[in-house]
Amino acid sequence: MPKVPSSQLVLDAAYRCFCRNGYRRTTVSDIVEESQLSRPTVYKYVGSKEEAIVKVVRSLLERATAASDAAAEAAATAEETVLAVLTVKLEVAIRLWQDSPAHAQELLSAATAQAPGLVTAYTDHLAALLTSTLARAAGDGARQAAAVLLTFTRGLEEDLRDTDAVRDELLTGVRMITRGALASTTSTPG
Repeated sequence: MPKVPSSQLVLDAAYRCFCRNGYRRTTVSDIVEESQLSRPTVYKYVGSKEEAIVKVVRSLLERATAASDAAAEAAATAEETVLAVLTVKLEVAIRLWQDSPAHAQELLSAATAQAPGLVTAYTDHLAALLTSTLARAAGDGARQAAAVLLTFTRGLEEDLRDTDAVRDELLTGVRMITRGALASTTSTPG
């Protein structure tokens, strides 16, 4: 079995601490204890809880970006691509809500506050991916449709107590918005 790098052990420990205690109540000492590594080793990888959350967010968003790209590549139609990309985004939020029902909203706020550039870059990447997918079929309305789809998905992330219902709402919403955007380019003015 391959050895897990200390840096990953620290990030995994930080994530568990944030999920268990929330961002505000987590300390570097908590991360040291959770990781079962020495204090100097933990400080080598994260010098503060602010740095820890930025690195955790970066890791999560890098994985989500790769998964979105792979999902888009595997999909056959524009609608399937949009659904696949937004499902990956939604699943990141669902995982956080499942891992930390008591602190998910606080952690999402902390991630946005401590790593705004990372969150913006991730959202911009998704917007570009959706826009390029829709542009092939929807033309000029692709950017606006992508923005609506991302806003819709963010709205779904606000209440994830019933994940099956939210997944169904995503499917329905993506179908409605995507088909509307695609239909608007094929209709001719009367």
